[in-house]
Amino acid sequence: MAFLTNEKPKTTLNVQNDKKKMKASRLKISARSDIPMFRALDILREVNERAAKGVDIRRMGAGQPSVGAPPEALEYAISMIRKDPRQGYTEAVGMPTLCERIAAYYKDYYGANVNPRNVVVTTGSSGGFILAFLAAFDAGDRVAIFTPTYPAYRNILNALNIEAVEIETSPQTNYQPTAELLEQSGKNFDGLIVNSPSNPTGTMLPPGELEKIARWCDKNGVRLISDEAYHGITYDHKAETAAKYSQTAIVLNTFSKYFAMTGWRLGWLALPEDLTDRVKKLAENLFVSPPTISQHLAWKIFDHLGDLNAYVETYRENRAILLRELPKAGFTSISNADGAFYVYADVHHLTNDSEDFCRRMLNEARVSTTPGLDFDVARGHGSIRICYADKTEDILEACERLKIWRNQN
Repeated sequence: MAFLTNEKPKTTLNVQNDKKKMKASRLKISARSDIPMFRALDILREVNERAAKGVDIRRMGAGQPSVGAPPEALEYAISMIRKDPRQGYTEAVGMPTLCERIAAYYKDYYGANVNPRNVVVTTGSSGGFILAFLAAFDAGDRVAIFTPTYPAYRNILNALNIEAVEIETSPQTNYQPTAELLEQSGKNFDGLIVNSPSNPTGTMLPPGELEKIARWCDKNGVRLISDEAYHGITYDHKAETAAKYSQTAIVLNTFSKYFAMTGWRLGWLALPEDLTDRVKKLAENLFVSPPTISQHLAWKIFDHLGDLNAYVETYRENRAILLRELPKAGFTSISNADGAFYVYADVHHLTNDSEDFCRRMLNEARVSTTPGLDFDVARGHGSIRICYADKTEDILEACERLKIWRNQN
């Protein structure tokens, strides 16, 4: 018996198209590209979408300054566009004048000697990580990271087929590694990433500890990678650079945080001699050159450190507000925020699902934060990161909203 149907019989062309679709569905997709989402940026996207529709949200999620580069520095960048609208390629490692200025900054700020030839300007610190990891490690090598940690370390390493070895830290070590912890770790890795001040905790290595870690790495044949993205944003003592203690360490920094050039996508590497030429060749082939106009702005911004330090004073005020007001909203266990513009809050007593907790906070309190699962896969279900880089009045309002929300729940 034939069944009535509205479907038309398939023609030869239909069948051929179906076969093409089946074949396309079997095309190779790399396993290394299947990495977790970056929740902080996913939340930023959602916050931006809601803000565009007029929803009033207080932002304590994505880690970026609410201010931009100082106006006089921006005027200089504009003048460079007018002078040369073409803004063509620069050297793959960056403008020599900018490399020289970065090297001079190390001498002035840290008392460290860095050869301008070993400075490579990168497309954000993210581009720096890719160059550094490719130059220093092969597929199958192992690099230690300390959780909670910046998730891009793990995800970039995995995408490059380098194994990320996770070592847990705790409040007892201020969420930072120690030379003693490294000695207990088994030493079975090729590289080691440190981040002080830290994203997500805002904690810092105590004075002298970075030097001990650098010595441990040199002794054990481990390549030290020091992510110094939040240097300049500290409250009690200046952060130390690994460039002062090791001739083999890779040092990364960015113009996105202290220098408040987030969207300009510019960073740099201070490299050991044995990696400089290799990174140069990688940079030429992977990136051609960093953004030209961003480099002009970066060169000029070193003339405006006083403005940048004033931004840090705002972060200091915001930090004091959070440390005072968050416990009133039930966030009673928070990290020692020695630097950067984050606190890391233990919320086990409030939830065992930080992602849902942050989602409800956004929907009900209209305050954005970031779930700890971004930073600690094993323990992040009970923690959140709170960023205080926004305007002081917005931080105050966010705290009021959180207190009301927690009292209602």
